[in-house]
Amino acid sequence: MRTFLKYHLPAILYAVLILSVSSIPWLKVPQIRHFATDKVAHFIEYGIFAFLIFRSLAHLPLLARNNLTLPAAVLFVAAFAYLDEIYQLHIPGRHSDMADYAADLAGALLILGLTWLRHRNRRPQSPDERPESA
Repeated sequence: MRTFLKYHLPAILYAVLILSVSSIPWLKVPQIRHFATDKVAHFIEYGIFAFLIFRSLAHLPLLARNNLTLPAAVLFVAAFAYLDEIYQLHIPGRHSDMADYAADLAGALLILGLTWLRHRNRRPQSPDERPESA
C-alpha cells in the first residue's frame, strides 16, 4: 500500500488533473507576443507527467526486472497525450492540435531520457558488471 501511495497515486492524480484541465470548455492560455506559451505549458505539463509515469512504472517488478520501464513509459505517455488531444475534440471551444502533441512528446521524451539516465546510473551493479580492480 505504501508503494501505491508513494509511486503510483501521484501519477494517477496527475493524469486526472490533465484530463480535468482538458475538460474546461473554451480554455485559452494567455499569449505573450512572439512566444508560444501554450506549447511551453504542454512541454512542462508532459515533462512532469512523464517523470511521474516513469517513477511509477519503475516500481512495477515485471517492467523493472526486464528493463522495460523506459519503453513502457514512452508508449504510455505518447498514447495518453494522443488520446488527450482526441478527447479535446469533444469539448466545446477546444480543438486537437498536433503541434500541442509534439510539444507534449518533446517535454516527455526529454524528461524520460534524463530520468532514465539518472535511474540507470543509480542502480546497483551485479557482480558481473562491476569493473575489475587492479
